[in-house]
Amino acid sequence: MRQPFVKPPFYMKLSHVLLSLVLIVVILRTTKDILAPVAFGFLFAILLLPLAQGLEKLKLPRGAAAGLAVLIFVFFMAGMLYFISWQTSTFVSDLPMLEKRLMVMANDLTIWVDDKFKVDSDQQIAWINENAAKSIASLSQLVVNAVTSVSSVLIFLVFIPLYTFFLLYYRRLLVQFLLRLFRAEFAGEVREVIAHSRVVVKSYVVGLFIEMLVVATLYIVALLCLGVKYAVLLGTLGAIFNIIPYVGMVLTILVTVLVTLTTGTAGQAFWAAALMFGIHLLDANVLLPRIVGSKVSINAMVTLLGVFIGSMIWGIAGMFISIPAMALLKVVFDKIPNMRPWGMIMGNED
Repeated sequence: MRQPFVKPPFYMKLSHVLLSLVLIVVILRTTKDILAPVAFGFLFAILLLPLAQGLEKLKLPRGAAAGLAVLIFVFFMAGMLYFISWQTSTFVSDLPMLEKRLMVMANDLTIWVDDKFKVDSDQQIAWINENAAKSIASLSQLVVNAVTSVSSVLIFLVFIPLYTFFLLYYRRLLVQFLLRLFRAEFAGEVREVIAHSRVVVKSYVVGLFIEMLVVATLYIVALLCLGVKYAVLLGTLGAIFNIIPYVGMVLTILVTVLVTLTTGTAGQAFWAAALMFGIHLLDANVLLPRIVGSKVSINAMVTLLGVFIGSMIWGIAGMFISIPAMALLKVVFDKIPNMRPWGMIMGNED
């Protein structure tokens, strides 16, 4: 006689969920060097898919169309890197002057603290030297780690175009693989999830590039109007940092204020911070909803949580990849009846 199905107790289901989450995090952290380039290749493959399909319509073979699309993308990214390095070269040449200016400001700050709070300047200098020694030691270790990981960075940059090419070339095989994973009666739902996921990621990535260009233009114009030195470099870096939700805005303002204080006046630094914060509010409330659109409907709480979790698992790469990853999860959750509450809590209120 067939035994009746016994629903497992809540604590057992909870333990299984927690154990699965821990295993997923461990696997993602362990395989970071493998999966992170694949994740970026997936994003860029979806971004370049219309270009590859257009080239195929011109009677190019699929491999040639995919290779040409990736090559165009590589040249575009190389141009951006060249522009940033060109802007950075002037800044690097002025670093000794900026260091002297910063030391003068630190000395003035020490005298002000001594006058206002009666803290002896020798104690301040001792505290600064102690923390500076720790910072230098940490920085030295960071440099050593960076030098030892150059090969990993180069491998990361080389493999992203390769994965992008292979994902474009084998895209039909991957779709067939996903369809075969599920029973035939679910083929319609699987195709719908794949199509919706492609639209979501494409909307996000394309919108992000457009938003970055608009924000960079606003930053550069605002800083140029204030007469801030290195306005083009600061505005460009600020637009790149702006890709990281919330954290990028804070980092942008801190870097801009520090550089402006050492190259200009306190008034310029204040107004630069105020204008950049105002541009961020304009971007978050006007530009982002209209440019990126409502297809990536992740609420602010889950967005911030996802950014920190992504940073914990994959570092800076995880911070960039967290938003499209959560958007894909929401698409999947909305299509699975048992997972719809998770999709609901990730979205915005109706």
